[in-house]
Amino acid sequence: MSSHHFDPAPHYAPKVAPAKLYLAAKVLILIGAVSYGAGLSMGGLSSESARGTFLVNLVYFLGLAAGGMAFSAILTASLARWGRGLKRLAEGFSAFLPWIIVLFVIYLATGGMDLYEWNTPEGAASLHAHKAIYLTPVFWTVRLLVVLALLTLLSKVLIRHSLRPDLIAATEALGEDAPKSWASITAGAGDMEKEVEASQSKQRALSAIIIPVYALAMTMTIVDLVMSLSPHWYSNMFGGWFFVSCVWVTMMWLGIYTAFSRKWMGIQSILTPTVYHDLGKMVFGFGVLWAYMFYAQLLPIWYGNMTEEIGFLIVRLRLEPWNDLAKVVGAMCFLIPFTTLLSRGIKKKPIQLAIVFMIPAIGVWLERFLVAIPSLWNESTLPLGIIEVGITLGFIGGFLFVVTKFITSVPIVPVSDPHMQPHPEDVHVVSLDKVSSH
Repeated sequence: MSSHHFDPAPHYAPKVAPAKLYLAAKVLILIGAVSYGAGLSMGGLSSESARGTFLVNLVYFLGLAAGGMAFSAILTASLARWGRGLKRLAEGFSAFLPWIIVLFVIYLATGGMDLYEWNTPEGAASLHAHKAIYLTPVFWTVRLLVVLALLTLLSKVLIRHSLRPDLIAATEALGEDAPKSWASITAGAGDMEKEVEASQSKQRALSAIIIPVYALAMTMTIVDLVMSLSPHWYSNMFGGWFFVSCVWVTMMWLGIYTAFSRKWMGIQSILTPTVYHDLGKMVFGFGVLWAYMFYAQLLPIWYGNMTEEIGFLIVRLRLEPWNDLAKVVGAMCFLIPFTTLLSRGIKKKPIQLAIVFMIPAIGVWLERFLVAIPSLWNESTLPLGIIEVGITLGFIGGFLFVVTKFITSVPIVPVSDPHMQPHPEDVHVVSLDKVSSH
């Protein structure tokens, strides 16, 4: 983080987002709802493709929401200072978790379970005994709802502990201008120093719980939602590959959102070139890890020619129309970000860095698509048309609307967090903040 002293005064009052941002988000939500409805009404392959695309987006945005909670917990547990200016926005990402539950219920109500072959008598009869016990409609639905509810509860508790000292400090500074809605969190406020100390202690303890629960919950979720589409295939690294990539794509979206919004957010002095440089290095490192974890799954299956596992890879890597998409995913998720993020200069320029981040962010969506949809689609063309794009735009609009609503209802950065200040023992010989951020 910057070596400059952090002044909380400009950040007590909630910010006002541009009206055009809310309008754009609402339009995208409408496009998504109409697209999904149109896809379902067409029946046949169009209906199946619409539900499949809905599933892909459900998985992608679940990863963003849960990844925001995990990112905040990691910052807290590691006592990291470099990304504290991004912490509140990451908490805003996790505010989308309750809506993931709503979207999951919509998925079920619109025939989502019809996509799973084990949900048919013939499919269930073909399962091994242990899988037949695990993959039953009621058990599958209940455990997913429980897992999503647990993630939502943990994020709510973490956010509440994070917000409490900030809202107390902001209420004292704003007086009568403080939003009345804050009172439910600030009730019983005591000495500010003790409130901050208690908040930090509770957040650290909770973060130590959240990180392993996040890993286990996301593993269970991706196995149930996506791996079980092909119930005879399995990979013991699939869950790890997924939950690591969720934190990775969360960091990309943090960079993209702030690069285009930090002016109205009023945090240019906080999100300095140094912060973006650090964020770029993190995205670079996680991109290498993503590629390594993919190869670690590919190597034993492909060269071991494992009977039950190899077919899953052959379809996606060797057969039309998926093999070309696999090459695009590899280029967007690894080759392009790897080569561009080697540049030190581009990592210090927010807009240019955000444009680079957009490439692997889209690439990860295509990776989710490539993993899930071939289990459902046996046609010679990719099911990527207007309907599928429209559904995806709807999810983007909903996510942007919820996140923006959250971060404009509270102090946009953790104003009372002692880790917003530079470490007293840090020595900055050369400051990267002197480099232009434009």
